[in-house]
Amino acid sequence: MSSNDDTQRNANSKAREKNAQVHQDRDRAAKIVHSQFDNIGLTKRNAEYMFKFNQALSTTKLSADKKNEAVQTMVQELLEGQKSGKTARNMWGTVEQKVETTVHPPARPADPRRDYWKNAGYNAVLFLTIFFLMYGVLWFLPTKGGQHSPMMGITGILISAAVAGLGIPIVTSMFMPGVKHKFSIWIRIVLVILFLIVWMGIFTLSSILPPVLNPVLNPIVYIVLGVLSGVTSFYIKRRFNITGGVF
Repeated sequence: MSSNDDTQRNANSKAREKNAQVHQDRDRAAKIVHSQFDNIGLTKRNAEYMFKFNQALSTTKLSADKKNEAVQTMVQELLEGQKSGKTARNMWGTVEQKVETTVHPPARPADPRRDYWKNAGYNAVLFLTIFFLMYGVLWFLPTKGGQHSPMMGITGILISAAVAGLGIPIVTSMFMPGVKHKFSIWIRIVLVILFLIVWMGIFTLSSILPPVLNPVLNPIVYIVLGVLSGVTSFYIKRRFNITGGVF
């Protein structure tokens, strides 16, 4: 009986030693992690915040590279913020709140000026859709004299769509609400009118290019190209946050 008791006591003793070793290892690992935020210029409170944030972030499914990038970015911002007396809590709220916004960042506000080329591409493809379908469909709708409607060549369509794509985002940004504009409303209206005049002039000149430079394609081809460009513009609209578009 005493032999069984000794065996049990030895087993319990080994279990306690093992648990103690695990706790010591955890404490040692925590101290190592904590030390990376010491002596880098952070205040004691901010270093503690970063330690807790780092621990909480490590339990998420964010990739190791993104975790490291988030921590390094925060440290740099925090060092800068400390110069004006800011704390991590002032800047980001609680650790839980910062972890949430790091793992699930809020959508970036739309900005036609910042996203100019994305918006320009969308508008160009959108006007390709309009022109291709318009000329393709109108050809099958004969006029009163029984003649087919005139069609623009492929070069003219591409040039006109490109000009529209480049210009529409600028026009849109001129009338963005909540933005301090460089020019008064009347000057901006005049600029829009000038753009429309230039666009229509380019449209007209493109339409009278010689056929060798501006070949007219089969109306069926135009309709097919219109459908394809329409699908592309729909994808771009869904994929990106388009704010400088006509539609």
